[in-house]
Amino acid sequence: MDTSEVKIRNEFFISALFVESNISDYITDKLKIDSENSNSSEYKLSFDQKVELILDSERLSIIDKSKLSVFREIRNEFLLNKNAETIEDSLTSTNNNNDFLLILYPQSEYLPREEKLTNACYQLIGEVSELVSIATNKTEVKIKRRKNFFNLNTNFFSKVVMFIPLLFLR
Repeated sequence: MDTSEVKIRNEFFISALFVESNISDYITDKLKIDSENSNSSEYKLSFDQKVELILDSERLSIIDKSKLSVFREIRNEFLLNKNAETIEDSLTSTNNNNDFLLILYPQSEYLPREEKLTNACYQLIGEVSELVSIATNKTEVKIKRRKNFFNLNTNFFSKVVMFIPLLFLR
C-alpha cells in the first residue's frame, strides 16, 4: 500500500474521531446528560448511530447530509477493507461512493483515478469537519495558547491515541 493511501485512511479516522466527539458533545448538551457521571449504557451510541442523529436533525441541508452519509460509509469501508491495496479497492459499496466523490469534487482529467479519489477524500474530510462543527455549534479546533505550551482537549486526543497504531500498519 502506498503512503498516500495510508495517509488518507489515517486522516479519515482522525477526522471521524473529531466528528464523533463533536456529535457526542452536541447530544450530551441537547439531552442534558452528565457524561462524566453517567455510566449508563443507554447513552453509549455507535459512530453510525451518532451520525444518524445528526442526519435526522434539521440542521443540515440535503447536500450536507449526503456528504456526511458518504463520509460515514467511506469510514466504514476503510475499516472493513483494511487490507485493500488502493483507495479504489477500499471503496467497494454498492452505493458507488467513489463515483459520488468524483462528481461532488471534480478533479483534473489528467490525474490518475487513484489520485483523483485521494484528493476528493481530502476535500470531503475538510467539508464534513466544517459542517459538523457548524451543525453542532463547536469550533473545529480548540487550542488555547498558554506561555510555551498548548492546552489541548484531552477527551478528543484520548480518542485519537487509539488510532496511532494504524499509522504503522502496512
